[in-house]
Amino acid sequence: MNEFFQEPIANLWPAVGLALGFPLVLLLLNEGIDACRKAAHPLARTLGTVRNFVAPSLALLLFVDKVLELPPDNTVVRIVESAFWIFLLYALLGIVNVVVLGAVSADSWRQRVPKLFLDLLRTVLVALGAMVIYSRVWGHEITGALTALGLGSIVIGLALQEPLGNIVSGLMLLLERPITLGDWVVAGGVTGKIIEINWRSVHLQTPTREVQIIPNVSLYKGAFTNLSRPTPLRTEQIDIGFSYDDPPNRVKEVMLALLTAAPGVLADPPPTVRTIKYADFSIGYRLNFSVACQEESAVVRDTVLTRLWYLVRREGLTIPYPTSTSFQPGERPGASPPTAAEYLREHARFRPAIRDGGEPPPAVVDYAQGEVVQSPNCQFQGFALILKGRAVLLATDANGQPVAIGDIGPGECFGDQVTAGGSSDHLGITATDDLRIMVFDHHTIGQLLTQSPALAAEIGDAIEARRQAAHAARYRR
Repeated sequence: MNEFFQEPIANLWPAVGLALGFPLVLLLLNEGIDACRKAAHPLARTLGTVRNFVAPSLALLLFVDKVLELPPDNTVVRIVESAFWIFLLYALLGIVNVVVLGAVSADSWRQRVPKLFLDLLRTVLVALGAMVIYSRVWGHEITGALTALGLGSIVIGLALQEPLGNIVSGLMLLLERPITLGDWVVAGGVTGKIIEINWRSVHLQTPTREVQIIPNVSLYKGAFTNLSRPTPLRTEQIDIGFSYDDPPNRVKEVMLALLTAAPGVLADPPPTVRTIKYADFSIGYRLNFSVACQEESAVVRDTVLTRLWYLVRREGLTIPYPTSTSFQPGERPGASPPTAAEYLREHARFRPAIRDGGEPPPAVVDYAQGEVVQSPNCQFQGFALILKGRAVLLATDANGQPVAIGDIGPGECFGDQVTAGGSSDHLGITATDDLRIMVFDHHTIGQLLTQSPALAAEIGDAIEARRQAAHAARYRR
C-alpha cells in the first residue's frame, strides 16, 4: 500500500508548486505590464514577451521534467527546452534595446551608442544562445561545429573580402573609439556630423542636410579630423587686410572690440588679433575667436564678418581692394555720396545746424542689426539723429537686467543727455534694423537748440518720457 502512494506523492509537490506558482507569476507580470504602460515605459513590451512566451515555456519545461519526469534525452523535453531558450533569448534582446535605447533624451550617453555596438551585442547574445541550445539541450560537442564554421569562414572570407574588411574596420573603430555619434568630422574632404555607425559605413550629415556615406575601411585606413575632440569648442580664423595708413595698434584695438561684442564669441579662451604679414597693398591681420561648438561656427562667423563692414566705416579704417573702372565715351563716374544737407532733406528742423564757412559737416555712421549703439549707464558721445532704421531703448530693472521700454526710428534723437535737457539717466540702445545716424557735436547742437525753442521743447519732452519709463522699469517688481 505504501509503495502504491510513494510515486504519486513524489510528483505531487512539484505539480502543486507549478499549479500555484505559475498563476502567481502571471499575476505579477500583469501588474508590472500595467504599471509600465501607465508610465509609458518601453519595458512593457518585453514584460509582455516574458508573460506570453517565456513563462509558459518555462512552466511546460518544469512540467515535463519534474512532474512527468521524462528523461533529458527525450525529444519532447529537448523541443520544449529549446523553445524556452529561444523565447528567453528574444526577451533578453528586448531588454538590451530598452536599456540602451529606451526612453533616452537627446543628450543622453545612450543616444550616442553606435548602431554597430547594438548589432554586435545582439549577435553575441544570439551566438551564445545557439551554443547553449546546441550543446546543452541537444548534447552535441560544440568543437566540431566550430571547426566546420572555421573552414566555412575561410571560404566566405575569400569571397567577401571587401564587406568583411568594412566589418573588421568598424569593430576596430568601435574598440578604439576615435569617433562617436554626434561628433563633427572632416573625412575625404567632407565635413559633417556623425548620425550613424553600422557594420559597413559611417553616415555623415553635412551642413547642407545631405548624408555622406563613408566605408569603415576608408575611415579606418585613411586620415580624418575629429572636430569634437578633445573639446567641442571650435576656434575660427578670419584673415583681413587694412591700409598702411591705419596704425596696427588702432586696427587691433577696433577688431578686438568687434570680437568681444559679437554674440556667440566665447570670452574663455579670449579672442585675439595678430599682425601676420605686410602685403603689397595692405597689412594683414588674423582674427582668432572661439565658439561653443561646430554648429555655431557658421552663424558666429557670419555675424563677425557682417558687423566688420559697419565698424570699419564708423572708425574710418580702410580695407584696400583692387579696383578697375572703365568708361565709355560720354560716360561719367558714379554720383558722389550725399551731402549732410541732402541727408537732412526729410528732417528740415535740423538743417540750420549745417553752416557754410569751412566747418566740418556732421558725421554719418552706420550700425548693423543687433549691434549695441549705446550701453546702459554709458553716455553716448555727441547728439545723434536717426536717419534710417529703428532701435530699441533698454533700461535696467531692479535686478540689473535690461528691459525694453520702447523704440525709436527716423527723425528721433538720442545721445548727450546733458546737452539735450539735463537728464542724468542713460539708456541702452540696440539697433533692431540696419541703423544710420547723423552725429552732431555739442557746440553745434547747443546753438541749434538755443535758436529753436520749439525743437528744444520737443526733444526735452521725449527725454522726459524716456526718463520716466526708465524710472518705472528700474523700480518695477
